[in-house]
Amino acid sequence: MGFVERRADQHRQAGDGALRPPRTEDRYGSKPRQRSGGSNEPLFDPGSPRRSNTDPVDLPTSPTLAPEQAVKQTAGEEGSPPRAAERTDLTLLLGRTVLEARVQQICREYGLIPRTGAAVGSGLSRSYLARDAGVELAADTHGTVTTVFLHFHGDDGFAPYQGEIPGGAGSVPCRAHLWAMLGRPDEQGDPYRDRFLGDYGPWDKWVLAGFVLHAQFAPDAEGLERVTLTLPDRPTYDV
Repeated sequence: MGFVERRADQHRQAGDGALRPPRTEDRYGSKPRQRSGGSNEPLFDPGSPRRSNTDPVDLPTSPTLAPEQAVKQTAGEEGSPPRAAERTDLTLLLGRTVLEARVQQICREYGLIPRTGAAVGSGLSRSYLARDAGVELAADTHGTVTTVFLHFHGDDGFAPYQGEIPGGAGSVPCRAHLWAMLGRPDEQGDPYRDRFLGDYGPWDKWVLAGFVLHAQFAPDAEGLERVTLTLPDRPTYDV
């Protein structure tokens, strides 16, 4: 029959000289084969080792840095000491009582503890210290924080303060840098000599948004020894 013969011709092999009709997969590409890990594979194979969760599948891993490269990343500018991790602005303590939960949280953050001995007639300490952080607080008889001291010279057993100086003053403890960051100070004082304590360098004072920054410099008039932070219209205490 003619119809049967035509179907046989279409399936004749290429070696017989006949051409096979075009297939759908030849026009649009071959059908993708089943990949490893497809939906037909079991979800869990007890015989295969499990991948550790610390090595996610198909996610790039961070390259391992050499020790000297890691030090460079944690340091600030070239030649400057590594910066401390960013912490809460200490000016938030000014005018607030040490009984507040937020104040106590900041004190724990810096490691501030009461100085030995409470104020006379009060269960609250008048001073809080964090010698390892270079930070000191002064409070009144009601426990309200009146002054924050940042020590840079290592005096009185305090480690040099590491971190940002409040008010946008940067982290470089020198007079030229403070002037560059804060501008010309609102008040200045000349070097002087104390009869018992020796020589003192000049001091500068800036009235900033919400607080006053008083900077005491070394006798060389450049190195920063101490920063005192107070609320406006309060006397600036020095230690």
